[in-house]
Amino acid sequence: MNILKLIHVVIAQAFYRWALSEMNPLHPDLPKIVLRQQELADEARRLLA
Repeated sequence: MNILKLIHVVIAQAFYRWALSEMNPLHPDLPKIVLRQQELADEARRLLA
């Protein structure tokens, strides 16, 4: 089950990286996306530990 969760986290991180690269820096949802990306990075570290 952890493998599936890790795959989900990796795909979500890739999506959010792409979204940040395509997004206008003044977009109001930018802080939410950055926060979600940090949460996913923490979750990935926790799953790999």
